[in-house]
Formats: sequence, structure tokens, C-alpha cells
Amino acid sequence: MLAFSRSLSPFRLPARVFSIRRRLLGLSLLAVLGGYALLIGATALLASQERLTQHRATAASMRQLLLGRRPLPQSLDAVSAALAQLISPNFLVWLETDQGIPYGAAPQIRQFSIPTGVSLARLPRTMGGPDQVAVVRVGGLTYLTSAQEFQLGTRTLRLRFLEDITQKLAQQRLLLIMMLVAAGLATLFTGLLLRPVLVRGLSPLHDLGLRMQEISSDTLDSQRVLVQSQPRELAPIAEAFNDLLDRLSASWERQRGFVNGVSHELRTPISLIRNYAGRMRRRSLELTEQQYEQITLIEDEAGRMGRLVADLLSLTRIDSQRTMMPFDPFDVGQAIERVVERLQARSGGRLTISLGATQGARTFALGDADRFEQCLANLIENALKYVPGVSPIVLRLDASLDRVVVHVMDSGPGVPEADRTRIFERFGRGRHAGSVPGSGVGLAVVRALMEAMGGTVVVADAPEGGADFQLRLKGAAPLHAT
Repeated sequence: MLAFSRSLSPFRLPARVFSIRRRLLGLSLLAVLGGYALLIGATALLASQERLTQHRATAASMRQLLLGRRPLPQSLDAVSAALAQLISPNFLVWLETDQGIPYGAAPQIRQFSIPTGVSLARLPRTMGGPDQVAVVRVGGLTYLTSAQEFQLGTRTLRLRFLEDITQKLAQQRLLLIMMLVAAGLATLFTGLLLRPVLVRGLSPLHDLGLRMQEISSDTLDSQRVLVQSQPRELAPIAEAFNDLLDRLSASWERQRGFVNGVSHELRTPISLIRNYAGRMRRRSLELTEQQYEQITLIEDEAGRMGRLVADLLSLTRIDSQRTMMPFDPFDVGQAIERVVERLQARSGGRLTISLGATQGARTFALGDADRFEQCLANLIENALKYVPGVSPIVLRLDASLDRVVVHVMDSGPGVPEADRTRIFERFGRGRHAGSVPGSGVGLAVVRALMEAMGGTVVVADAPEGGADFQLRLKGAAPLHAT
């Protein structure tokens, strides 16, 4: 499965992603605020209904007191005198004629909390029955008004009631403000309590994500998420992930077997083509110039195909863990010299060795000398391919107490920041590749081999421009041998 990354983790999140914990916290706080808003609204509605009920009850009680007097008043003046004894500073009752004119209400008004100069005749009249109550606002004060009819002999009279509820409304507003403040404090306190609760509640999801991240291509066949240990809500996700791993593992094995089999099958015909092309080229006296160039092209392309097949085999061996890297100290300087000697003729004498910080001392690193030479050769061939001409390829060795760094520096266009990770991925190529032939496998092999030896490969800008590919390994004793 060469097109996939060697590790399945970590997961890459999109630039804009929401947090489940924050969303749950926000929804919970909205629910709390909604509950308090409903409570406050219900309290206000119940208080309003309670005021209306009390007003109707008081009006009915005054009417009953009036009708229950013995002897029953028989004149308008007697009724007004009786009503004057029933009023209070917050509740006024008076007699109203058929034309809606107050009768005998002047003495009562002086004992009631209504602004001076307000005419009772201009108050709105209730058109319904005794249960109809109207709200009146006069001079910054709020009143409830209603009316009830009664028979006085053959005449039908109307009793008008007016109740001052300004103080009650002020008390209600104060109560609602206190409830709003309490709701805000309670919501804040609830938010503080919900944070650790949500973190603890979502911890199984976080643990499941960490468990998924631990699974890599090397452990596809052995590692699975334990479904029994997951909460009921996460069990379907764990089962689906395990099923995905099963399919991925089977696909990985099929692709790896296919690549390995094809690579082995191609090695023999490619070697034959290259060898026969070389033998024909060496018989150049019998060939024309055009035939010589064609034979040389066949040999070069066969060699390139052979290196590609070797790289693919290296990747499949690493994936299947058949490449066991020995961690033995080896002389890095001698390994560099062997690679330069092998590739100097092909490079046209462009390879140059710089002593760097070691100043000629023998430097040892921990790893495998053959695999290191393969990585260095891949980097040199990559530099020769992307930097044609006669510009030199400089190799430099730097070492410290615990690290050895080998630089392969060229004077080409360099590698942009955005491509410095992609070029080491399998079949990944940089933007400057252009028409330069390549498969995108060589640098992936370098990274895989260096990681197998406990090292890394990175690319930076060279001091004189171009690219600086660096092979980094752990230093080994003796670091400076005499």
C-alpha cells in the first residue's frame, strides 16, 4: 500500500473546526437561560393574573357589603355615603349614572392616590361584564378599573372601581430584576460546573482518538480498538473503525504482495536489458553514432528502471518489517568516500567533499553503513538530476557529541517551504520538478531507511542558495578515533 502514509496518525483537523465540548457547553447554558426565561415569564404572567383576580374579588366584596347593608340605601346620596365608608388609599369605588357621570365621588377622590385634576368621567369604560378589567395609566401611575351593576328600586346603577397597582408593579419589577441577576449568577456557576463534567464525560472519546492514533501501518494486523471497553455510544464507532482496519489491512497486503511480486519479476528482464545494452555499447566500433546513442539511452533507462525497482523493493521490505536494521557504529567519513568514488564518474567530477566541523577526524554514527550509503547515493543522484550543468555538489560532514549530520548541498532552485514535507512522501514531487523525470520514490526510500535507523532526513536552504539535504543520525562512540 505504497500510496498511503506509513503511519495512520496523527489526524489532521481542518482549519475551521468546532469543538463538541464547547458546543455542548453552549447548548447547556442556552437551555439553562431558556429555563430561567420561562420561569421569569411565567412569574410575571401569574403575578398579572393574581392582581386581576384580587381586583375582581375586592370589587365583588364591596358590592356585597353595599347590598348587605340594612336598611338598604334607597337614594343616590345614601348609596354614595355608604360607598365613602368602603374606600381605601389604594381602592376607590363610586356611583356612576347611566350617562357615565360620577355621582358624589368628589369627597372620595381626596382620599385616593390619583393625580389632581384627573376627571373620573374620562376614564375608559369597560364594555364587558363584571369580570372585565381594564388597565389605565395616568400621570406615571397605573390603575385597574372595572364596573358592576346593581338595582336600586326600579333603576339600574353602575358601581365603578379603581385600584392603584403602581406599588405592586414596582415590587414585581424588583422581584424580576433579582430573578434575572440570580439567573445570570446561576448560569455562570452552572457553566463553571459543566466544564469539568463535560471534559470527564467526553474523555472516552478523547481516549478512543488516542487509541486510533497509535495504530500504524506496521500494526494493522495486530492492533484493534477494544469494543468492550468503550461506552455504549462509542461502541458502533469502534466497531466501524475495526472493520475499516480489517479492510485496510487486507488491501495493504494485496498491494504489498503485488508490488513485491512485480518488482522481483522485473529485476531479471531489466538486468538482462541493461547488460546486453552495455555489451552492445562496448562493441561501439561496429555501431554508427546514432546506434551508439540509442544503445546508451537504453542502458541509462534500464539503469533508472532498475533503481526504481530496487527502491520499491526497499519500501516493501520496510513495510513488511523484513529489513532489520543493525544499530552498529560505522565510520561516516569512509561511507561518504565510498559513495563519492562510486558516483564520481557518473557525476562528471562535480562531487566535492567539505570537511566541515569535524576537520578530518573520524566520525562514527549508529546505524547501517550500507543503508546509509544508499540514502546518500539517492540524495546525490537527486541533486545531479535537478541541478544539471557543471555546478558542484558539496558534501559536508558535521558532528557533535550526540549527533552526526551529513549535508548534500547544491546550487539549484532549492525547495520551497510548502514542498519540504511533500517531497519525502511516497510518489510526492515538488512544484519545481517540471519536466525532470522521476517517480517520487527515491526520497521516500531515504526517509523510510533513515527512520528505520533512528535518524531523520530534512531539507533546508543552502548557504550559497539551492537545497541543503541533511541526513541526521545518532552519534556513536568512539566519536573521534585516532
